[in-house]
Amino acid sequence: MDHNHGGPDDMEMACPMQMSFHGGSCEVILFPSWATTEVGSFVGATIGFFLLAFLYEGLKFARELLHASEAGKPCSVVPAPLTKRTFREALLSRVHIVQSLLHLVQVIVSYLLMLIVMTYNYWLCLAVVLGAACGYYMFGWVRNSSVDPTEHCN
Repeated sequence: MDHNHGGPDDMEMACPMQMSFHGGSCEVILFPSWATTEVGSFVGATIGFFLLAFLYEGLKFARELLHASEAGKPCSVVPAPLTKRTFREALLSRVHIVQSLLHLVQVIVSYLLMLIVMTYNYWLCLAVVLGAACGYYMFGWVRNSSVDPTEHCN
């Protein structure tokens, strides 16, 4: 008896998940409803994942810039005991909240990229790896290695 009622399982049957490296354009990507059965949609997804990996490197660079700009602010001339921020002030500072949200986005994107690589489609893997390499090439050379992340005003 056939229990298939025409749902997302149809795409999973048309594009079964393979657990070894393979090629082809028939791929279920991240969700059962996101299946590429045509070459055009697969090429579009591949380009999109290249750009996502590229922008992931840009996001890491942006977080470093934000940290460096905050760490580079001059210390105030107020005596040392009065310059200490309280735990609550540190947690509720605008920069810390922005950094936390950017970290959340970075973690989500990194896991999505990992899951895309885990499709074992070598075209998708290549797109992610090349996107990350090109992103590092574009953003990595500008990193300021002279900024000590442990040096800051407390």
